[in-house]
Amino acid sequence: MGTTVYSSKPELQAIDVELLGKPIHAVRDNLTAIIDAASLSLTNTLQDWLKTHHVNVTLQSVTLQTFNANTNRNPNACAQRHLEGGLAYVQLDDALLVALADRFYRAALTRTEAVLTSSDLRLQERISKVVASWIAPSNMWAPCAFEYPHGMGLRATLDIEMGEVHGQLILDLESQLIDTLIAQLGLQHDRLLTDEFNQALNHTPVRLNVLLSRKTLPLSEVLSLAPNDILPIELLNTVPVSIGNELLFHGRVADQEGQLVVILNHD
Repeated sequence: MGTTVYSSKPELQAIDVELLGKPIHAVRDNLTAIIDAASLSLTNTLQDWLKTHHVNVTLQSVTLQTFNANTNRNPNACAQRHLEGGLAYVQLDDALLVALADRFYRAALTRTEAVLTSSDLRLQERISKVVASWIAPSNMWAPCAFEYPHGMGLRATLDIEMGEVHGQLILDLESQLIDTLIAQLGLQHDRLLTDEFNQALNHTPVRLNVLLSRKTLPLSEVLSLAPNDILPIELLNTVPVSIGNELLFHGRVADQEGQLVVILNHD
């Protein structure tokens, strides 16, 4: 049996902020729908492999994940490389993997300590191939040595139950694989949206407020006001013009052909 060689941590790269916009969320939505539907197939596959009906797989969440030097990353995770670029990682809880492997290999004794063997990792790799095939056809993947992921990606968490044993399967998709999926799903914008956004913004209706008069009264007089009371007012010499709480201009009130108008000041 050959020895697996793990690469050292690469130099960390800056997060691609473009992934924080709509494309990565669209990938997440697509991935959530795919995994939610495929979890039943993994349930059936594990039941067939383990010769028991007491296995159930359910999707818990698909979330954004930032991978860096502080990310809790186990080199025992099984890595699969997409031929168009990018890595997917599949890792089961140690105790869960040991229990599944004991059942899969028909072990005479049930192990009480979660110490992984090469046989356990082979089963995890077999499961990882099934999981990766949900995202892309199996001929688009190749097992590879573990590399530390970096950048912005996605993490899918699935719950697996087998009788009294309960644990999680974690699927991580690193940033380069997200780029590949964005391209394959046709989520890249072929043109900038700036012009359309500016046009839509320019046609957005807003309420322009002009304060023509202000009056200060003692509280006693305010409390004594009643319908049909008349309040004498005077127009302000300088009136503020605003949108909401944002002051835009100052102006002055004038008469133009019998109609009151506001003339904006130069300031």
